Parts: sequence; structure tokens; C-alpha cells
Amino acid sequence: MAKLLCTIWALLFNTVGISIFHTCFSNSIEDENGETILIGPPITGFLFASGVYIIILKLSLFPTSFRKLKPSLLCLYEFLTCSFILEFAIACIWASIDHFLLTTIPKILCQILIRTGYVDIGAWITANKSIMALLNFIVSLSFFLLSLHVTRSVDFTIWTDCGAVEFVQHVQYRLLEKLMSELPRIGHVKRHRRGRRHGPSRSRSCDDDS
Repeated sequence: MAKLLCTIWALLFNTVGISIFHTCFSNSIEDENGETILIGPPITGFLFASGVYIIILKLSLFPTSFRKLKPSLLCLYEFLTCSFILEFAIACIWASIDHFLLTTIPKILCQILIRTGYVDIGAWITANKSIMALLNFIVSLSFFLLSLHVTRSVDFTIWTDCGAVEFVQHVQYRLLEKLMSELPRIGHVKRHRRGRRHGPSRSRSCDDDS
């Protein structure tokens, strides 16, 4: 799997707008004046990129059939590969979704409402972007949570069985476990005594602690 310490910088660069492969995707994400075509809230792009990044962490970016690289070169390779995938995902996938939700759908709804006699409502939908911006946020958040679920990065049953506090501790533990697994010299992560079990015993551990 891809290393967090090598690839997290790609997500940070993507978040602050630093593009390594700008010449590859500038035509897909910028207009004629060089301005970004993303019109949704910035948090939506970050959530989508984070969801893609979570999936990347579960993949092996370097083919096992190739000769092994030195750790430093492998880290650089994973960083560049992750940067390319994230920039591609934002420019070619999320930009299209963002444009569809905030531009295409309002126009379609406006045309339908005008034809059915609701001219004022149609004009209001076209002028007011808050509803579609909320929908945009819901879509990006859903993708982020779905990425966490399908990759088994976190266990959402801890939220339902033990509550938000235990879930936050679980997320912190999983992140620390990932970091420590990439730094074997530092030592091993000790499991928190409050509910880090799997399977049916989880609910009982929460009940016992309470």
C-alpha cells in the first residue's frame, strides 16, 4: 500500500492549489482567462480529493513485478503518482460533477419550471445558488464517507455502538497506527484499552465502559 508519509504532501499541495502537473490539466480546469471553472465551495473539492486520497492509500502504486527501488526513490515515485491521480480526479471528474450540479441542473430546472408556468420560481433557482451548493457539499461529503467505508479505513459501527467520542479516538488510533507502521524504529502503537476490539465484542466493551 502507498505510504502516508510519502503521499500526504500530494494532498496538501492539491489543497493549497500547488499543481505539479498543471500543464496536463489546465485546459480541463481553467477557462480562457486562466480562472478555475470550479464554482462550488472550496471544501467540496477538498472532501472529494480526500476521498480519492483514502482510496490511493489502500493501493499499491508501484508494481510488484518491477525491481525494488530505494526507499527514497520509492517515496518520490509514490508522491508524484499520488499528485497526478489527485490532479486528474479534480480536473477530469470533480470539475465535471461541480459544473453539472451548479450550472446544468439549475438551467434544466429553470426551463422546466418556466414551461410549466412557474417563472418566478425558475428565476429564483437560477439566481440563488445556495441550494445547489448544499447539494454539491452533500455529494462530496457522501463520497468522502463512502471512501472511508469501502476501504475499511474506519469502523462506523463504533459511532453507533459507542458514540462520537469513542469514534474520534478510533480515528486517531487508526491514523497513529498507520504512521507508526511506517516508522518501525520508533516502536509499536499500544492499543487503547477502551474498545479497540472487532466483531460482536465491541458493543459489550462500550456497555462495560459506560
